[in-house]
Amino acid sequence: MNIDFKKYNTLSKLFWRQVTDFSDQISIWGKKDGLWKSITWGEYGNTARDIGNGLLASGIKKGDKVSILSQTRTEWVYCDMGIMSIGCVTAPIYHSNTNEQVFYIADQSNSVFAFVENQEQLDKMLAIWDRLPNINQIVVMDHYHPTDLPNVCSLDDFIKLGQDYGKKHPDQFEDAITASQPDDLISFTYTSGTTGNPKAGMYTSRNIISCARVLPKAISVTRDDFYVCFLPMAHIAERLVGHFIRLFTGHPAAFAESIEDMPQNIRQTGPTVVFGTPRVWEKFYAKIMTGISDATWSQQKIYHWAIGVGKIISDKKIACESLSIWLRVKGWVAHLLVLEKIKDIFGGNIRCMLTGAAPISKEIIHFFNWVGVDVYEAFGMTETSGIITMNSTGKTKIGSVGLPIRGTEIKIMEDGEICCRGEQNIQGYYKNEEATNELLKPDGEGGFWLHTGDVGHVDEDGYLFITDRKKDIIITAGGKNVAPQNIENLMKTSPYISQAMVHGDKKPYLTMLVTLDEDEITKFARDQKILYQDLGDLTKKEEVIDLLNHVIKEKNKELASYESIKKFRILEKELDQDKDEVTPTLKVKRKVVAVNYQHLLNGMY
Repeated sequence: MNIDFKKYNTLSKLFWRQVTDFSDQISIWGKKDGLWKSITWGEYGNTARDIGNGLLASGIKKGDKVSILSQTRTEWVYCDMGIMSIGCVTAPIYHSNTNEQVFYIADQSNSVFAFVENQEQLDKMLAIWDRLPNINQIVVMDHYHPTDLPNVCSLDDFIKLGQDYGKKHPDQFEDAITASQPDDLISFTYTSGTTGNPKAGMYTSRNIISCARVLPKAISVTRDDFYVCFLPMAHIAERLVGHFIRLFTGHPAAFAESIEDMPQNIRQTGPTVVFGTPRVWEKFYAKIMTGISDATWSQQKIYHWAIGVGKIISDKKIACESLSIWLRVKGWVAHLLVLEKIKDIFGGNIRCMLTGAAPISKEIIHFFNWVGVDVYEAFGMTETSGIITMNSTGKTKIGSVGLPIRGTEIKIMEDGEICCRGEQNIQGYYKNEEATNELLKPDGEGGFWLHTGDVGHVDEDGYLFITDRKKDIIITAGGKNVAPQNIENLMKTSPYISQAMVHGDKKPYLTMLVTLDEDEITKFARDQKILYQDLGDLTKKEEVIDLLNHVIKEKNKELASYESIKKFRILEKELDQDKDEVTPTLKVKRKVVAVNYQHLLNGMY
């Protein structure tokens, strides 16, 4: 990656560099009519320019906010680059948001225009449109759009509008890119809102570039790598790793049809690099473990031998020790018999995985390392444009979230809170001075320390370890400080548990609410020949309760006595975003869940 960052100092300039210098190279793979279709950087650029010109033709001006309400798909990035390239501000909305959540973001962001994915998302906007007087037009990405609604059109028609405008104003789009400045506001990302209404973090190109430029070297990504996008681009993590980093490296990416289709799409396309939240890797790990448990005795013996060989090789690589010829031979046999088959779940080409947005169990990282896939855990947040610290090639310490990225300083406050200082820190929250002042505290040197709300420590080698969220720390009646996320992540390594919430602040012992992974628990029910009506009925079956009792007792062996779970209750349904129990990124809203299930929690004491 040889880029003059003085010349290409904004995302739109970096984008247009890719479009002009590598126009014939493939940028995107998307599925259409059941087939994977490639899009070059030139075609990507033309579409983004047409969308940008369509906005200009619609009277949109520099600095205006434009909403995108859609799952991750090729059109998402077309619209994003079209918006930002003309000097406007992208205001993403999670596709899973309810009508009222959509209203809150569209209204709070002062959006004047909206791109929506399909009929479902359009219906959300139509239900609240009369309360959004600033939004004058809606463009629907899918072919569907009602012809009898004024100010609603398809993306195809909107692109034609942009093409006509571009013919009359051939230089306006590229002139806007040339005029862009590093400190121009380019986008919002709304926080997950675990403790109240989501807040809009404000990004500049300088913020994003400070993170995105370090990623290629950190995980050895080049133009020859291949990526699959599937997580919501309304969240900064996927937008950074699946979208913005490619403006630096140029490597192609496939866009999964949906999160549900992601496993199949990954097998079809064979990426070399994938980013996922811990829940993604937990589900893959659980599926693999279930497959092993269903294998024959001889197959299990071979598996455990192969994993043992993989562990030895992984440990030696981490210690930078050379491998003997005999160990190399055993590694080749282990790969041929077992490890290759596990990697085939990811399409066979997987080289490394990135994980972030929440803590992940060390057990899962170790497992994939033994299989031969490097897992790099990073730490960041909406307010730091995605990254503060990360593990990287040759600089990994499992259990930590890595070293600070270039230009970033870490400071641990007296109460253990992690603070950071660097170019990735946002300037504040849009229209929320009070929250901004809580986030950014003067450093006494003319700058600011960003208070992450996470608690942790830095070891003697400079690696950061996170204990928990500052507000989530549980103090038991016996005065013990407990980090619930570590316990929850351990419990979720069981294939049967999808969500877990530990409870016990000011209580004599810890209890837990769990939800069940429907695929795994129904498979268990079939194997045990359990008759049941639905998932809710299954949660009450004695065999299922006994199973969870056994799972939790086994996991408790890895915990200190005061950390162990003494009682639990199984919820009949998965936690629901419509009930405000989880965020769009599936983070549990502890206070809401505690109120909704107070009777269950109280009944365990």
